[in-house]
Amino acid sequence: MQNSNSTPLAQRFTIFSLLRFAAPSIGMMLVISLYTVTDGIFIGRYAGAAALAASNIVYPAINLIFGLAIMLATGGSALVAKNLGEKRMAAASRRFTLLVAAGAATGLLLALGIALFFTPLLNLLGASPQLFADCRLYLGLLLPFFPAAALMVIFNAFYIADGRPSQGFLVSIGSGLANAVLDYVFLAHFGLGIAGAALATGLADLLAAIIGLVYFTRYSRTLRFCAFQAELAVLRTACGNGISELVTQLSVGLVTLLFNLITFRLAGEDGVAAISVILYAEMLLTSILMGFTNGVAPIFSYHYGAGQRAELARLLKLSLGVIAGFSLLAFTAARLLAAPLITLFLPAGGHVFTLTLSGLLLFSLSFLLVGFNIFASGFFTALSDGKTSALLSFVRNLAGIVLFLLLLPQKLGLAGVWLAVPAADTAALLLTIFCLHKTSKTLQQTKEPSPKGKARHAAGMVQTEN
Repeated sequence: MQNSNSTPLAQRFTIFSLLRFAAPSIGMMLVISLYTVTDGIFIGRYAGAAALAASNIVYPAINLIFGLAIMLATGGSALVAKNLGEKRMAAASRRFTLLVAAGAATGLLLALGIALFFTPLLNLLGASPQLFADCRLYLGLLLPFFPAAALMVIFNAFYIADGRPSQGFLVSIGSGLANAVLDYVFLAHFGLGIAGAALATGLADLLAAIIGLVYFTRYSRTLRFCAFQAELAVLRTACGNGISELVTQLSVGLVTLLFNLITFRLAGEDGVAAISVILYAEMLLTSILMGFTNGVAPIFSYHYGAGQRAELARLLKLSLGVIAGFSLLAFTAARLLAAPLITLFLPAGGHVFTLTLSGLLLFSLSFLLVGFNIFASGFFTALSDGKTSALLSFVRNLAGIVLFLLLLPQKLGLAGVWLAVPAADTAALLLTIFCLHKTSKTLQQTKEPSPKGKARHAAGMVQTEN
């Protein structure tokens, strides 16, 4: 049997080695965010503010496929990583293959469902007559690439489970560069407008999916495609454990819809364009926080499976310190670089630019708080506590933001829109502190199993392999 200490997950992490281990995941999230933001930059610069608003209006529909894929990826990778830790290699590969197939099928079925109800869906999302054609064109061209987008997300999670987080980073760089180059060719050179942006994104997702298929067919250390069975219990477990990530993504979609509707009512298409830029900035500045959380999650899963409660408590304190530093960095960057950041999307000095600048300065207050809420949700997912993770996601991403979006604009007008997210993060942080404190005390008080007990447990898990 392979020594458990041979895995990088078993080392005793310092704050620097923890950052080094999470660096590929942080880089991957940054690159993914950058090439998503690149779309917004090219759309805003070469297709105009109205096209930028149209891409944001259909975002909730696009976000749905990412939510379903992230649910399968996070919940499934935790299950497969646990199987790997138990030395159940055949089961890990079989379940990995099942999850990949489920992700591709989900993307295909969702694309077909949206195509069947295209016009009612666009009306529900709030596409105005002026923006309807751009909304239809952008979303319609992305639908065939939904299975590839799902596979891209799933493979990114399993690169980490395979012990090669840098592979996901490299793939993200490759697909990100492809997206940027295609954006330039399609929009700046050929003048295809919003259609070019959709094609660039879709083709970049397809490239990432193809690389993942090749990698797990020929180069993976531990996971390979193989014959699989429709293990519904595995899918239920994966979905149950990853449900918080689906809640997060669905919440983002619903919140984006509400932002669009409310800002359109208060400030017209300029308001929708402004919130589009602010949400792009949020994605970019919080990607570091999400990348760190995703990068360290397997470490928590490993030590949880090994029964090393004291080490889990120590790693939790280290991680919270890192989150505090990242949060301060994101907030400072948003305050100091707000104007240059906005000029990437919109010409300086116009009405939309002024509207966006004032909004971002208020919205950026959330960057001081959101990292703790993001980390807590990922932490509980890593411990296979999907219920607590889903609760935290729901309170912050759905209940809180929706509540404050409905209340604050009535009192403060457009400023209330920009302050809704900081208010929701403040409320959610109280619940986050309670849950983390309770879990930290439990970890510190729990008696760890003896070495003989751990050995018997490991031997038993090997015997259960089938």
